[in-house]
Amino acid sequence: MRWTLAHGWLPLVDAERCSDCGTCLAVCPGRGLNFTKAAWWRAANEGAPAPDFMGPWRGLWFGWAADEETRYQGASGGVATAILSGALDDRLIDAAVVVHPTPANALAMEPFVARSAGEIVGCRGSRYNMVALNGALREVLGRPGRYALAGLPCHIQGLRLAQRRDQRVAERVVFALGIFCGWSAEPRATALAAHRLGLNPAELAAVRYRGPGWPGGLRLETRDGAVRERPYPDYYDDDRAMQAFTPLRCRLCPDGLAELADISVGDAWLERFNDSAGVSDLIVRTPTGEGVLRRLAGCLTLLVAGPCEMLRSQRETHELKRAVWRGRMWLRRRSGRRVPVYPGLPDRPLATDKLAGLRDATDEVILRRAMALRFGL
Repeated sequence: MRWTLAHGWLPLVDAERCSDCGTCLAVCPGRGLNFTKAAWWRAANEGAPAPDFMGPWRGLWFGWAADEETRYQGASGGVATAILSGALDDRLIDAAVVVHPTPANALAMEPFVARSAGEIVGCRGSRYNMVALNGALREVLGRPGRYALAGLPCHIQGLRLAQRRDQRVAERVVFALGIFCGWSAEPRATALAAHRLGLNPAELAAVRYRGPGWPGGLRLETRDGAVRERPYPDYYDDDRAMQAFTPLRCRLCPDGLAELADISVGDAWLERFNDSAGVSDLIVRTPTGEGVLRRLAGCLTLLVAGPCEMLRSQRETHELKRAVWRGRMWLRRRSGRRVPVYPGLPDRPLATDKLAGLRDATDEVILRRAMALRFGL
């Protein structure tokens, strides 16, 4: 994988070494995936019935880390940190595949195999940036053990396809923790934020996208010690220019809640939690997820949730992953370009979906050009 500021990590094929085995295409979710009830994963792990957007589930909760410091330092209640650290302490896993910035470039994220609770804590927090988790599978394949993998919906999709292809991956990655995702962001989105705060992106030494506290905010620090901050969601969710630097493939993905994970987590955007130190939606999807939650109940504070309230907490993600998604798929087909295929998932757009897709595409083009002219991005 090759990193660029404009696009993040992109595959680079060495034509001389490529044997045309087809493995990279077989495990890549870019071409689409079957999310229907009859699909290989859902058929094996179907829980209670739920609306289309929810995906399969066996239990729904609102929760946060029982440890107050873990909750405060996390992006949305410290649930992911508590689960991964607890699984390691309880010997459910030997290591966890997580994400941290590359040592030499604060704008580039990379996978990291954490083998201690301290290393997991060091990687906590959201990363609104591109990361290629497939790089960590080399270490998973090379060193036996029981691994957890924490990733976005696309990462979990790739993991499941790899597990079908390679028995070692299936045996060693014993738990998948999915993180809710509307869209990810190219590295130049962070560079844009730096420019707007009066910093040179090339001089960044550290980037924090969320936390401490909820909802936290962006914190940028340069090598000479200059620090700038901007609150969340102002700098990301409410900033159309930032969202313009979203990979196109994100706009063609309907999976916002990590349907193929064992447990999925994400911010609980509900008014009753606005004054809290952070609360997450927590969707248990598989028997493996049920077993992990049962073993780690002491690490979390949990409130039983219902599907309707949980869906209300993800209204904006639902809009992106249904109305905008259908609209962008329609636009791409109209232009004669290929689109990913999701058998069984209705993608025929309503008139309102077409308008949502047109509005999103227009904003993207205008804002990308404007930011290119102003900041050279």
